[in-house]
Amino acid sequence: MEVALAATVLALTLTGMVQVIQSGSEMLDVSRKQTIAAQILHDEIEQVRLQSWSYVSGTIPSTMTTIPTNSPLAISTVFASVGGNFTCQYQATQVKDIAGSSIPMMQVTFKVTWSGITGHSYSRWATTLVSQNGLSVAFQRS
Repeated sequence: MEVALAATVLALTLTGMVQVIQSGSEMLDVSRKQTIAAQILHDEIEQVRLQSWSYVSGTIPSTMTTIPTNSPLAISTVFASVGGNFTCQYQATQVKDIAGSSIPMMQVTFKVTWSGITGHSYSRWATTLVSQNGLSVAFQRS
């Protein structure tokens, strides 16, 4: 009886340890991929900053669209090889006149999505404001 009780306690302990290891590996995967997604978003914002005003105001669609591979804003091969399953979408919308300013401004929003090792889908967003004079501001949210 004593050996059976000890074996049961050992089995429950091992089951708990396996669950902790699985949970830990899932958390590591999510945090690693969130970091990669943040780097992709920073890269995309920098790519927008380098583009001409005519590209930003005329080429980026007004609805959320996957970035084409031939676009200067396509995910670089470095990020594609590291993560493998990241997709990036973007859209640009005209910003209303701010406090009587006559400077045209576009809000460019990026969305990076990926799936974790459990199959759960995650996404991270970044938005930047671009005017004819360059990058104004950028922020991210998950």
